[in-house]
Order: sequence, then structure tokens, then C-alpha cells
Amino acid sequence: MDEVAFSLRNNYPFCSVSEKFPEVTFYRWCNSSLDYLEFYGKNGDIDRVQTFIPEIVNMLNSKAVYQSRNGSRLTIMFTCKCSIDNSTIRIAESNNCLWQAPVEYKNGRESINVITLKDQYLKSLYEDFAKIGETEIVKKNSFTPDSLRDTYTISISSLFKGVTKKQMEYFTEALYLGYYSIPKKTTLKDLANRNNLSESTMEEHLNKAKTKILFSLKPYLSMFNKEYFEVS
Repeated sequence: MDEVAFSLRNNYPFCSVSEKFPEVTFYRWCNSSLDYLEFYGKNGDIDRVQTFIPEIVNMLNSKAVYQSRNGSRLTIMFTCKCSIDNSTIRIAESNNCLWQAPVEYKNGRESINVITLKDQYLKSLYEDFAKIGETEIVKKNSFTPDSLRDTYTISISSLFKGVTKKQMEYFTEALYLGYYSIPKKTTLKDLANRNNLSESTMEEHLNKAKTKILFSLKPYLSMFNKEYFEVS
């Protein structure tokens, strides 16, 4: 059993959107009924994405059922019209592979992780991806079937328990704009100005969110590191 990370470039709808807006990063979740997308970028780029929504609807032969804008983040929900003719996740499923949400799109490329149960499934999936565009395997890790549950065990509700809506919004924005990157791609001052807050208030929101999330991860860190011990 393997976990495989693909990097793709093709003319399918979501890659085409990414090609048109290369400076915007967006993430996609799909449950076969709805496609949920989150876009992150500079305000001007997000403005352009927002005006392009009708074109995305036409490309998908779908309709937008939800839309929300918060500064440099845009969230949209479409009715799902995915098939193997327009969606790489449907291709993965048709080859008996599990895809892992979210799928990332940036600079005209799609990053999708899948779990393959047999080498023949991976070979077939690679061939199908290659038929529609550039296909590269960037990472491949083998693991035992007992480890499969680890991919899906963390409860989102428990992980973010206690984090307020505002804290989550500011923390997510800081993360995706590169505040936690090395080196930093944005500053605390920039984040504060984006949200009309003082630097001290923004820093307090970020620290509270980070602390709550880290404490929620504590039991999972303990399970992962079998030599873990608490310091009293």
C-alpha cells in the first residue's frame, strides 16, 4: 500500500482556473454532491477570481450555491458535476485509489495525494493522468494497512475545539499568506492592517489560535512519538 503525491498540469476546469490566476492558491474538497473551494491571494487577484465565478460555473456546467468573501480569502460552493472527463479525483476513484482532501491548485498545477492499494492501480492511474496532461510523481511512501486509519483519525471538531471564528480566520490567513514560512512572506503589521487591527491584537489572536491547536494535537503527538513523556 502506497501514499503517492502527484503534480499535474492539464486542461481540466480547476487546473485551467489556476492557469488563469497563477498567483492565487486554492483548495478543493468534493463529496460527489458539492465542490467546496477556498481561494487565497492578494485582494486584487481575489477580486478578479470573484468576477470570474460565472465562467467557472459554465466550465463545470454547474451552479454556485454559496459564496463568502473575507478580505484575501474567497470561499465558493458549487453543485458537483464531476466525472472522469473533467475531474482528476474521479479518475483516481475509477482506478480504485483513495484521494486525500484537499486538492491544491497553484501556478497552473494541481497537487493531489492518493492512496493506492496495488502497484497495478498506481500504474493505471499514472497512465490515465498522463493522457490528459503533464504528470509527475513527487513523493511515494509505502505503509502497512494498519496505518491507513492514521490518515483519517484526527477529528476536525476536536482539533479546533475552543478556537473562535475570528482566531481561525486570522490564523488561516496568516498561514496561507506566509507569516509562518521561513523566511516570512508577510509581516504582523501587514496582517493587522488587512483586518483593521492593532499589531498587538492581531498577535494575541494568532497566539491563542496556535496554542489551542497545539494543545489539541498533544495526544496525537504522544501516539506518534512512543518515547514521549510529560514533564511535570
